[in-house]
Amino acid sequence: MLDACEILCLGDIILDTYCEGLVERISPEAPIPILKVESDKKKDLGGSGNVARNITAAGNKCHLISIVGNDSNAKILRELCKKTKDLTFELIVDKTRCTTKKQRFVSDNQQILRVDSESKVYISNKIEDNIFDRFLKKIKHVNVVIISDYKKGMLTKSLLKKVIRTCRAKKKIVIIDPKDKDLSIYAKANIITPNQKELFEAVEPDLSVSDYSVEKLSKKIIKLYGFETVITTRSSDGISVVTKNSKIFHLPSKAKEVFDVSGAGDTVVSYIASGIVRKLSLTESVKQANEAAGVAVGRFGTTRVFREEIENRINKNSKICKLNQLIEQIKMNRYKRIGFTNGCFDLIHQGHIDYLKKSSEKCDFFILALNSDSSVKKIKGLSRPIISQSERSEILAHYDFIDRIIIFNEKTPLNIIKKIKPQFLFKGDDYKISQVVGAKEIKDWGGKVILIKCMKGKSTSKIIERIKDGT
Repeated sequence: MLDACEILCLGDIILDTYCEGLVERISPEAPIPILKVESDKKKDLGGSGNVARNITAAGNKCHLISIVGNDSNAKILRELCKKTKDLTFELIVDKTRCTTKKQRFVSDNQQILRVDSESKVYISNKIEDNIFDRFLKKIKHVNVVIISDYKKGMLTKSLLKKVIRTCRAKKKIVIIDPKDKDLSIYAKANIITPNQKELFEAVEPDLSVSDYSVEKLSKKIIKLYGFETVITTRSSDGISVVTKNSKIFHLPSKAKEVFDVSGAGDTVVSYIASGIVRKLSLTESVKQANEAAGVAVGRFGTTRVFREEIENRINKNSKICKLNQLIEQIKMNRYKRIGFTNGCFDLIHQGHIDYLKKSSEKCDFFILALNSDSSVKKIKGLSRPIISQSERSEILAHYDFIDRIIIFNEKTPLNIIKKIKPQFLFKGDDYKISQVVGAKEIKDWGGKVILIKCMKGKSTSKIIERIKDGT
């Protein structure tokens, strides 16, 4: 059920607005640029709102709890939330404060000024209790909770303590995107995602920056505050991960060009949460987040990064994969109809392509298991294959309707079928269902065997015979 993948986000929501125009001269009144306004209509969800909309862009449902003032900006935020697919929200009105707004003045995709309207006063006990009550009602419906702290007064120390304690007691993953230098207020969270500047300022501001020093500080806060994992975003230096079990890895930045770092941290925490609820490994979740950050910083302003974009970036030039990689990809596509077929595909011909295309049209994610050279020999004899597995797989990878190719050495792909559990098994109509490898097993998880009508007179064996006969 999709509800099982809902993510709860608590934190400071911000209205991001943009006033765009041209700067062609300096003011005669003061040494400042004059912005000739061309558009001031762009408005986006920022802060925890940007986290929430990136969660939905990553393919998950999100419930957002935040606070706003009793003003027109709050109405705009509500409308933006309503327009965001798969986002439900509770924006609690605090009449003592204004809705947080960041207004950016822009020329040629360069910010020349930002004007902030905000209140940083902590919320009252009454509103804190209101937020916590709403949190308690939603916690049973989610697997992961994100706390997006922009230090605008919503997340008091006592609220953070209650939320984190409840998450841990109910075995929910809690991820912190911190802003406060006092990291003790986030103690016992599962994952914390500071940027490099925040990490060093919170622990040892004078320490020189390196992979080693990031590791050292991460280990220190794990020990001090009971975090399980520290994921540090490091701008052009990528992402560093340290766990309490001493797993350490560094990923280089995936950004091709950097236009704007606004909201990149929101994108990272969103994709880490998305990976966790999709049951990806920590490494794969962080890889996704790193790719997403690379997309986000290449765009102007806070932005949504869609899962399809990340999959395309990750999977470009990696259609041919190993079994463990394929399993991870299926987790990423768990709500798609997974289709599977297998074969030697030696001397690829029109009949092969027709069969594969027809099969792919009956599913959303189409996997081809290709017999290796040794496997082909077991089936066809020592004179085969004519075309090597590397060439066959490379040729087939060029067809857009094939999503993944896996090469196997066994005589049959039964082991792969059992591991990936596709919804559909495809085979040519020259087979009977009882002859299809995996037909019995697929019924165990509610799958189905589909026989595809084959083109008559098309086969590799006949082509080989014609070549031998010189016809």
